[in-house]
Order: sequence, then structure tokens, then C-alpha cells
Amino acid sequence: MTYSEFTKLADILNESVLADKRFGQALDKCVSCSMLFGFWKDVVGKRFEKVSIPYDLKGTVLFVSVMSSVVVQELSMYKAELLKKIEPYADGLNFKITDIRFDYKNWQSVKNNIEEISGGKTKSGSKAFDIDVPEYYTEQDYETIGLDNNEEDEFEKLRESFAQHEFLPEGLREKILKSAMTGYKAKKLRDKEKEEKSKD
Repeated sequence: MTYSEFTKLADILNESVLADKRFGQALDKCVSCSMLFGFWKDVVGKRFEKVSIPYDLKGTVLFVSVMSSVVVQELSMYKAELLKKIEPYADGLNFKITDIRFDYKNWQSVKNNIEEISGGKTKSGSKAFDIDVPEYYTEQDYETIGLDNNEEDEFEKLRESFAQHEFLPEGLREKILKSAMTGYKAKKLRDKEKEEKSKD
């Protein structure tokens, strides 16, 4: 996928009726993280690509799960070099990465989650692909929120635009879309609560 294709996808997100600023930023981060993580094999090379998996990005810190403590030690020795190598990819996606943290204790769960996403399942996957929603809303709360035709059309456009980009595995597309739908409904629930409070 070229950078211009990614820009078109970002434009679709930003022009959408769904593009509440916070919501749009969260969706943008999901897609950007997917691209950034996809470049990891180019950063670490063949020696480490199968024993290390980036799984989260918090602020300027990239979190990478690795197969063992030995791999942690080896990659830690190359950290400065890895930061230089990942910089152009991160810059192109509007990220700044100042540190990389390696962890081997979560290797199996991260590996399983990535395999589930790649295989078309939507279980949990990377935290980087989650859109924060209030935990106090239940599934029943979300079911009370319907979407009008315009909103449904926008989500369908989003689904179609994701489908055109092979860099997003099918399971990840579904995870992002489900997360986006939940985030959007959470926003509508908050708006509904504000409206009810203003009537009191």
C-alpha cells in the first residue's frame, strides 16, 4: 500500500459523518498502528522478524513482545539502531517513537491474538486497535442505539474502504469496525445523557 492510498483512507475517515474529532483520531491511530506494525519486519530484519511482534503504542513508546529473555537482551543492544530505522516509517504516519520496550512474558498471548486476527477471527488482538469506550455502558445500552440511514451508509463506506487495503487482515478490519461502531454508539449514548440532563 502506498502512502497516497493511506491518505485517501484517512480522508474518508475525516470527511465521514462519523468523524467526531476524538473518534476520528482513534480510528486514524488504529489504521496507522497497523501500517507501522507491518513495517516491523523491515526494521528488525529476517533474524528477528519471527521472534518479535509489536503490539502497542502508548505516547512515544513502542511495545514489542519477543519470544524469550535472550531475544530481549539481543534487541536491547540494538535499540538505538532500531529507533533510527523505524523513524522514517513513524514520521510518515505522524508518530514519534522515542523508546522501544521489549517483553517476553506476554509472547504467547500476543502471538495467539495476532494469529487470530490474521486468520479472520476477531477475539482481542493488539490494544493499539481498540477505541476507548466508557466501561459503564453494557451491550444492552448499545443495542438501544440505532443508526440512521446516513450513519449506516458511512459505516458501509468505511467497511468498503478497509476491504480495498490488503495491509489490514480481515480479522483486524472487523475488529476496528466493531470497535468504531461501539465507540460511535458510546458517543451517541453520552449525547443522549447530556440532552436528558439539560431537560431536567
